[in-house]
Amino acid sequence: MPKSSLPELLAPAGSPEALRAAIAAGADAVYFGGGSFNARMRAQNFTDADVEKAIKLCHAYGVKAYMTFNTLVTDRELPGFLAAAQKAYLAGVDALIVADRGAAEVLCHALPDLPLHASTQCSAHNVAGAKALKAGGFCRVVPARELAREDIAAIKKESGAEIEIFIHGALCVSHSGQCLFSSLVGGRSGNRGECAQPCRLPDAKGNYPLSLKDLCLAREIPFFIENGIDSLKIEGRLKSAQYVYEVVSVYRRLLDERRGANDREMAKLAAIFSRSGFTDGYFQKKIDRKMLGIRTEADKQQSTTGNKEIQLPPVPIALRFLMKAGEPVSLSLQ
Repeated sequence: MPKSSLPELLAPAGSPEALRAAIAAGADAVYFGGGSFNARMRAQNFTDADVEKAIKLCHAYGVKAYMTFNTLVTDRELPGFLAAAQKAYLAGVDALIVADRGAAEVLCHALPDLPLHASTQCSAHNVAGAKALKAGGFCRVVPARELAREDIAAIKKESGAEIEIFIHGALCVSHSGQCLFSSLVGGRSGNRGECAQPCRLPDAKGNYPLSLKDLCLAREIPFFIENGIDSLKIEGRLKSAQYVYEVVSVYRRLLDERRGANDREMAKLAAIFSRSGFTDGYFQKKIDRKMLGIRTEADKQQSTTGNKEIQLPPVPIALRFLMKAGEPVSLSLQ
């Protein structure tokens, strides 16, 4: 099976360093946010100059660059939203990840040839929802992380849209795009990029009744290949460059070898970062207390994520040399 038939491996980049790490580890595409309109405002994120450099670097390595515009947008913010999107478009971004459907409609008219990917914040929970997003101008849809395997397969088979699946990283205790917890208790809206993660805090008795373990579907790679899933997405724009490099490296190997993770690889992923292990409860329809977990001291002590230097490989180039008698010599870069 050629690599082109494999799902795209989509990696997070909360900083320019993390973007380079994703490329070095073998990501097929990287997603990152600018200084506004993205759902991870606590990340370092990218300035306008960073965005241009990031897109050029990605394209030099044959990696696609997606930019997040995945918060809710008010009418007074639309001019700034559109201006930021136009800058990304002119810089050569491959697609925008958008959450606000009204803003998406504006983009469809203003930048009709710019691909739009529906954010997980759009909450596509069924085939009808995915079809509605496609009809609304989105070429790619992210089914909710709370769906089971058969739901995902049905959406891929029947929606007619590209399908992107979260396979690794943090889970929201609510349905993606539906949580108001942070907004209500702290005035920081997750749907505006400012989630304070109050679900990670203990209750009055010192228990953690709302903290979910991280998602890990590394064992399910064959399922995604067999069902023609278009993109496998790793969450983690608040994580370090080293985290991105190590996690992406594991999934790159699994995809290239077209297999699920073994016990050793699962242990390696847990050592990189976990909250008392991982969960695949939603995917397997085993929704119970075993899905809950916190980041313990033991988890921190066994962490293998350090500060190793990450080097990008040389950019591959091909030269074409043409020499004919009586004609000038031609040397071209391909």
